[in-house]
Amino acid sequence: MSSDTYDAIIVGAGISGLTAAHRLKKKDPNIRVLVIEAKDRVGGRTYSVPLKTVSGTDGTEGTDVWDLGSQWVGRCQTHVMSLLSELELETYHQYSEGSKFVQLEDHSIRTYTSTLPTLSFLELMDLRRFINKKHSTALWCLISRWTAGSADAIDAVVRYILGVEASQVSLLFFLMYVNSADGLDHIVQKTEDSGQDLKIKGGAQQICEKLAAAIGDNSVLLKQPVSNIKQESEGVIITTSNGTTFKCKRAIVTIPPSLLNKVHFEPILPICKRDYISRAPLSNRITAIVTFRESFWRDRGWSGEILSSGGQSTVSRCDSGPLCFACDATSADDNPAIIAFIGGHQAVQWGQLQREERKRGVLESLSRFFGPDVFGYVDYAERDWSQEPYTDGGPLCVANPGAMMYYNKALRQPFGKIHFAGTETATVWIGTMNGAVQAGLRAATEVLRIIKPEVVTPDDLAILTTNRTRQKKSVRRKAKAPSWVTLTIGLGSLITILIAMGTRDKLQHLLQGVSAQN
Repeated sequence: MSSDTYDAIIVGAGISGLTAAHRLKKKDPNIRVLVIEAKDRVGGRTYSVPLKTVSGTDGTEGTDVWDLGSQWVGRCQTHVMSLLSELELETYHQYSEGSKFVQLEDHSIRTYTSTLPTLSFLELMDLRRFINKKHSTALWCLISRWTAGSADAIDAVVRYILGVEASQVSLLFFLMYVNSADGLDHIVQKTEDSGQDLKIKGGAQQICEKLAAAIGDNSVLLKQPVSNIKQESEGVIITTSNGTTFKCKRAIVTIPPSLLNKVHFEPILPICKRDYISRAPLSNRITAIVTFRESFWRDRGWSGEILSSGGQSTVSRCDSGPLCFACDATSADDNPAIIAFIGGHQAVQWGQLQREERKRGVLESLSRFFGPDVFGYVDYAERDWSQEPYTDGGPLCVANPGAMMYYNKALRQPFGKIHFAGTETATVWIGTMNGAVQAGLRAATEVLRIIKPEVVTPDDLAILTTNRTRQKKSVRRKAKAPSWVTLTIGLGSLITILIAMGTRDKLQHLLQGVSAQN
C-alpha cells in the first residue's frame, strides 16, 4: 500500500482524465494528483501510429503519423481548441474538395457534390427531414423507413458516427447526441463550422502525451488496472489488480461507463448508474488507414469521401462489404492516405475474420470507387476497438432504447467522494475529444470546490451550471411530445406527397400515431 494520501486520483489517462489532472495542477501546483492507467500507454481512445510513405516524385521512402482513433476537431469546439492552443499543437484542414461517392440499397455507385447524397426527391426529403429533427419518435420511426435509400443513408451514418445499428440506439439518446453538437450537419460534414474541419499535425495522441508531461511523468502510472474503489469517511481507497493500494481525498473516474461494471465499488454504485451502464454498451467500430504514393483520387476530381451501406460482400460469411464511410486522410506533410470505417453489424461480422482477409475486403471495396490504383498502396494499418484492452469498443457507449430515464443522474452526478468524467458525460459534443475535455474540466471543478474552493472562479463554475442546465432543458425538450403546431411544420408537403403516391393507409396510420401522442 502506498503511504501517500493524494488530494485527487484520476482513473484513466485519456483526454478527459489528463485534462482533469492538468486543470487541478494548473489551479494550484501544490495539489497532489495521481493518474492511474490500465493500459501501457496514455491516450485512451486516441491512438496515433507511424506508417510507411513513398514520395511520388523521387521514390523516397519514409514514415508519417496517422490516427486510428479520435482525430477530428473544429473551430466550433471551443474546449478542445483552447487546449490545443495551450499545448501549442497545430491543426490543418480536412480535405473535402471534389465529388463524393454514395453506394446504398441497390449497390450502384453514384457521385454528388452537394451536402446530401444523390438520392431521389422523396429520399432527399426523407433524409433532410431526419437531419432537421422536426418530428416526434412516431414520425421518425415511420418517415426514416419510408424509402430504402434514405434508410440506408441513415444506417450508414449511424454506423460511422456511433458504431452501432440505428435500431440499437435510443432515439432520445441520438437526439441528445446530435443536439450537443447543434445539429447532425455539424457532426458529419467537413466544413468550416463543423466538428470535422481540422486534424492535428502529428496525431491526436499528442494531446495526452503533452498533458502527461505537463503534470509530470511520475504522476502518471501505467499498467495499473483498477479493480476496487472503496469509500471511507476519511477518503477513497483505490486498489489495482496487482494489489497496489492508493489513498486520496477525491477520485475522478474517466473510464467508459460500460467498463464500470469491471470495477468493484464499496459501497456499490447507485441503482440508476448501474441500470444505465447495463443498457449503454460500447459500440463497435474498426478503423483502417491505407497510404499511397499519390493522391490519385484528387487528380480525378474526387474528394475521397464515400458513404456506403457496404455493397456486395466479397466473402460468404459477411452480409455486405465492410465500408460504411471513408475519406481523404492525407497528412499535414501531404503524404496521401485514405481512412476507412467499418461500423455496427459490419464491424461485428468483419471483425471475426483474419486481418489479411479483412484488409483484402477493405481494399476491394475501395477499388469499386477509386479503381485498381488502390492495390498499389504503400502501407496498411487497422484498429479494431472491440479488441483494444481496457477500452473494449468504440467510439463511445451508446444508450439502447429505454435507457435514458436516469441519464443525467447515471453519468454526471458524483457518488459520494467519486466524480465521473469521460466524453460520454459531456454536455457539448458528446463522444468527441471536445466532449472529453469539457467533461474533464467539469469534474476537476467539482473536486476543486471541495478541496480548494478559494481557487475556483465564476468562469470555472459556469461549466457546472450553464452547460448542464442547457443540456437538461434540451433533453426535456426532445423528450416532450410535440404539439400540433410543431408537427404541422413541413407536414403540408409531406401529406401532399403521400396523397400523390396513393398511400392513404400510410397517411392514416401516421396521423393516428401523432394523435395518440397528444
